[in-house]
Amino acid sequence: MSDRGGWVLAGMLVATAVVFGAVVVVTGFLACGISGCGGGGFGPAFAPGQAQVGMLVAGVSLAPLALRLLRNRRRLLQGVAAGVTIAAGAALAMVVLGLGPNGCPWGQSQARAGSDAFEPGALTCSGDRNAVPSN
Repeated sequence: MSDRGGWVLAGMLVATAVVFGAVVVVTGFLACGISGCGGGGFGPAFAPGQAQVGMLVAGVSLAPLALRLLRNRRRLLQGVAAGVTIAAGAALAMVVLGLGPNGCPWGQSQARAGSDAFEPGALTCSGDRNAVPSN
């Protein structure tokens, strides 16, 4: 590998880490609000649909680095590696944020907000077994 190739790879590694971190932070705010999923201060504000999209975007942000590392390989291998990288990146974002694949904190399920909520009928998360399930 030439010196230029090493610098490009190092730059891509740093850029990927910065973008992945930024996406995870934004996804955390979308998923649980400024107070966090514990609800300290202002109380929790859940947006599971946006959190799912954010976790997918976090995974996609890692794909260019994987494709760069496999740039001289077969297209099939590159495609499989990109898919695995996206899935692993989304799973890593879930673990870092403490969210499940449904976009809600572990142990909670998606539900519709009640009439006393800020946005009645909006998709949210609930640990209550009697909550109105989302369809």
